[in-house]
Amino acid sequence: MDSHRKVPATRWGDREQRRVDILQSGESLLMTGGYDALRMRDVAAGADISLGTVYTYYPNKESLFIAVFASRLDAMMARLAPAITASRDAVEAFTVTVNMYRDDYLIFGRQFDALSLITAEGRVQRESADSLRASTGRMVDALSSALQRFGYDGDLAPAMTLLWATMSGLANHYATDRQEFLATPWDDAVRFAAESLMRGLGLSPPRTPN
Repeated sequence: MDSHRKVPATRWGDREQRRVDILQSGESLLMTGGYDALRMRDVAAGADISLGTVYTYYPNKESLFIAVFASRLDAMMARLAPAITASRDAVEAFTVTVNMYRDDYLIFGRQFDALSLITAEGRVQRESADSLRASTGRMVDALSSALQRFGYDGDLAPAMTLLWATMSGLANHYATDRQEFLATPWDDAVRFAAESLMRGLGLSPPRTPN
């Protein structure tokens, strides 16, 4: 039996809600079957609309995938922003960010590099690409602000490059078969990375009681 559930029918003419229906249907397929399961015909069935209607919103599978990813990042930011604000130090702020990032990487990064796709000219509609850039930017800004709040006064651009590369690298290694060659559990690896990075940025982590 197909586990992909249809969303409730949307009133005709409600274009914005229909877009939400398409994104929800696409996300459901990605969650259950990964990128290969994101078939436009199945998206249409899940949103209870015609295949042609789906294409009026998203001209191809890549554009829809990017749009769903942007929507997921926005949902993640709704949880991440207050968690970063409540963090007691930069180590905690980085840790909560990389943990949430890994959850979405399992869906959007393991099989397909979404962020590199938006630079492929002609493959993704500009609206979807711009949405993902904006969503990603909000996540970077939130972590940048946390660094400043905890006392970092250096150049944010290279600092965020380092943090972003570490986040992506950790997620990639622990979300794929590469984890077979890693002797350190995820939580320990994240803690070590967070403490080492923040120490390097001059934001010494709190001492661990003996």
